[in-house]
Amino acid sequence: MKSVVVIGAGLGGLSAAALLAKAGLKTIIFEKTAYIGGRCRSIWYGNSEFGKYPFDVGPIFSGSKIINLIKERLKEEPAFQDSPVKIHIFSKGRYLTDMSSGRQMVKNFRRMGLSFLETISLIYRLWRQRYLDAYSYMDSHHDIACFLTKNQQMRNIFNMRAGLFHGCLPDDMPGYTFSKPHKEYGTPFYPTGGMQKIPDTFVNIIKKYGGRIYTSTPVSEVLIEGGRAVGVVAQGEYIKSDFVISGVSIVQTILKLCKGAKFSFTFLDKIKSYKQGLEASMTFMIVNKDKVSVENGNVLYVSLPSSDLNEVMHQFFNGIYPDDPPFGLFLTEGQMRFRPATLLFYTPRGEINRERIIQEGRRLLERINLLIPGFTKNIVWKRTVTSIDYPDEIGFRSCVLPVAESKTYRKVSFRLPIKNLFNVGSSVLPSGGGTVQAVKSGLKCAEFIIKNI
Repeated sequence: MKSVVVIGAGLGGLSAAALLAKAGLKTIIFEKTAYIGGRCRSIWYGNSEFGKYPFDVGPIFSGSKIINLIKERLKEEPAFQDSPVKIHIFSKGRYLTDMSSGRQMVKNFRRMGLSFLETISLIYRLWRQRYLDAYSYMDSHHDIACFLTKNQQMRNIFNMRAGLFHGCLPDDMPGYTFSKPHKEYGTPFYPTGGMQKIPDTFVNIIKKYGGRIYTSTPVSEVLIEGGRAVGVVAQGEYIKSDFVISGVSIVQTILKLCKGAKFSFTFLDKIKSYKQGLEASMTFMIVNKDKVSVENGNVLYVSLPSSDLNEVMHQFFNGIYPDDPPFGLFLTEGQMRFRPATLLFYTPRGEINRERIIQEGRRLLERINLLIPGFTKNIVWKRTVTSIDYPDEIGFRSCVLPVAESKTYRKVSFRLPIKNLFNVGSSVLPSGGGTVQAVKSGLKCAEFIIKNI
């Protein structure tokens, strides 16, 4: 029986392990933290008075294509129910749009100051980009946004994915990603019971077919002999295997785990061009939903600056707290009278003062009252976990996404220059980035190994 060791229990590693275990390989996963799921994970907060609720520490929702991947590629049923997510976008407390289709889209564009002809022209250009990848030759998200419209609010909305969800500079994001969110990712959904339900699905499959998962077991080295991966060192023990899949950052895999291995200068230059997004902090809250006027279901309220989002993101990267920063407030359906809510906001690069981050969270909570009147006075419980706290509180240094999709980053396959060594997850292109793409990269890697055994 062929064997495989997977480093890291994030979605890339878990999806690869699930397919390989199902195919009959002896599959072992080593996870350095006590938790399964990597950044796609939920923690439970609350008490006997309010009940306990899941709060999500990485992505706050996923794309529906992940359900198709589980059903069609793994031939298994997801261990969760999916519930749609509505996204409402604001600026200076004023509602802009939810990016609805059809007549509502025209109405929302007109509300933002576009003339009827500008609106029709913009819708046509969006159609060309989405279905024909018409502007994918452009260098960045920001270039496309500036080409599509002169309306600053619309540019901010187009750049929102790069800024709010990736935590990076829109002018660092390649243009081809602009057209992909629907075709590659699907519609937004939230797993009932928390994002933890997604990795739990893969864990169930792995265990069903005899795979093993060890938590609190860090891997310190990938064993390489004759240019081939032959196992790993986990907590000082040598573990032999026919294949090694790393689900941790490709930078960490190459520069820290492959000790003594020789790589070409060209390959190392590709890896060193990896850019990480800004780190995020979160305020978890329980609110009295009977006294807060928000619609039912899963709702993400996005607040964007009235100025150029790209310029605001540059301030974050330069270590500055902008006066008008982007942030998100995500509310999931709660039980009885109470409802969980998460404020997601960025930490300027280099920030080490925990109290300063907490003050910023308080300031943004007051701004939420512009979006949802009376919100703050109906918070019955809250807790802020800052980017400084993450390693102790949650187990990893968090950012919204470990961005590898910068325009200076060269595409890297899951196949690495060392035989039988692979890298999967959100730091791998062209498959990585986000929950759906992380799973895709894991499944592609597993399918390659199965095909070539």
